[in-house]
Amino acid sequence: MGQDEWDQRFALAEAQRAGLAQLQEACAAHSARLLTHAADRQAAARQVQQLRGSSKGSPQLSARRNLSLRNLARAASPAPLMGGGHAPHGPDRAVETTAQFLEWYGGVEARLAAEQDAESHAHAERLRAHTRACAEMRASVARAEARLDAVGAAYARVCAQTGGVRAACAELQTRRERLARADAEIGAQLCVYDELADIARLFSAPGDVCRDAGFLPALGRAERALEFLSRHADARDSELYAQRFAQCRTRALTLIKMHATHAFRRLGGDAARATQAAQVDVRFRAAAVGLRPLLRALCERRRSDDAAQVLGDVQHAYFQARRAWLRAHVPRALQAIAREHAGGGAADTLRDWCAFMMGACADEGRLHAEFFGGDGGDELRAHEDLAMELFHEQVRPQIIREADVGALAALSLTLLTYQRPAPADGAPADLDAFYAAADAVLSDVQQRLAFRAQEYVRTQIAGFRMGAADLDHAARWVRDGAPWEYPPVARTRWLAAQLSGCVDPEVLRGLAGEALAACKQSVVGQARALRDATADGEQLAHAFVTGALPQAEQAVADLLI
Repeated sequence: MGQDEWDQRFALAEAQRAGLAQLQEACAAHSARLLTHAADRQAAARQVQQLRGSSKGSPQLSARRNLSLRNLARAASPAPLMGGGHAPHGPDRAVETTAQFLEWYGGVEARLAAEQDAESHAHAERLRAHTRACAEMRASVARAEARLDAVGAAYARVCAQTGGVRAACAELQTRRERLARADAEIGAQLCVYDELADIARLFSAPGDVCRDAGFLPALGRAERALEFLSRHADARDSELYAQRFAQCRTRALTLIKMHATHAFRRLGGDAARATQAAQVDVRFRAAAVGLRPLLRALCERRRSDDAAQVLGDVQHAYFQARRAWLRAHVPRALQAIAREHAGGGAADTLRDWCAFMMGACADEGRLHAEFFGGDGGDELRAHEDLAMELFHEQVRPQIIREADVGALAALSLTLLTYQRPAPADGAPADLDAFYAAADAVLSDVQQRLAFRAQEYVRTQIAGFRMGAADLDHAARWVRDGAPWEYPPVARTRWLAAQLSGCVDPEVLRGLAGEALAACKQSVVGQARALRDATADGEQLAHAFVTGALPQAEQAVADLLI
């Protein structure tokens, strides 16, 4: 069948021609890729023939020829119009037959295959370039590794060859450091001799050199020089230098003693004329700021005999200054407290006196620590004992003048509250003198209380005599059971209650026994008077004795349980 016969037999409808026209218009937008030249049409025709001839043996071309028309339309040139279209297929004619369309379609397919082959070849070339670059890099790495191995081997050979040199250098470095240390030690030792002139010049300077900031460091250097010279007694002129440094040290200790004693004498004179405790306290604390470094330096050196003697002289001057103040201040303060409680109980006065003396002892301990630091030791205890003697001199007359058993019992209870705490409670050592004085005053009060209690038993219990009113009350108590208590029984109960907790248990039992015996003797004696004063006296006296004696025994027994 020829082409004309085919066209006549399978003619295209108007709708099909219209679709092909729309397709041609859509492809016309890509004008740059149209096959408009005759050479392009001829090359496309040749490519189509080649593709048709090699399609059976090329799976790649078969796959390309199976691409969809959508991809061909997007990637290739637009198709020419058929049957009345106006787009030219060449310079002088348009596509009007199926052969022309196939020719056009073969050109598009060849162009697309050429582009894909070019892209594949470019990608393969890039892969080959990367492969060559990787091979070059691997070769460079191998050369670097070989170079490093060579360097390592050379380093190992150098280390093996220079091992002896390094060991010798290390030994030389060690010797150098040892010699440097020896040089420093020798230089430091030689400095000891050079410091003598500066130290002697400072300690011999006019004025109060103790205020100089370099005074105590110079004293320390002098003592270190003495220690060094004692260790090197066989050195040249060591004995001469030791004597001179010892003189410098003695001079320094003497200067400290003179400076401190002068300051304490001035403080003592000011305190003796002062009337306000706050002013004196401020002056002493202000003086402690400047004296503290010097006095604590003495305390650190108290193991040597000369420093211990200087420290003792300085402490003596300090305590003299404090006593000058306390001798005037303590009696004045105690008398002021007594005036505040004038007309009141003696127990209140004693309580405030004890509180004042406890605070005074604590203040003395703190002030001594500000000057000398640490524990005051026996010297501080002796000083506080003298202060507590002033307290005892004020309290003892009050105790001797007091005759009331109740007041003495109250004084005893007050002093018992100021007894020394148990060791586990950790009582301050500064209050040892106060607790000792409080114990001594408590002993005086208890002795006085026992004496006045015995006097009370003798006069108020054993010496009791019933008058007419007492006889009448006793008779009505026996006959009618009227409420009444025999006065010696009541006084025995009151005395036992006052003594309970104020004296030792042994003393309490002894005094209670004396009071009970006196009360029984009084009951029996007054029963005779009751018998003689009434008509039925014998029966009445017997009932009185049998009723009063159990009361007296019960009054004492309740407190002794």
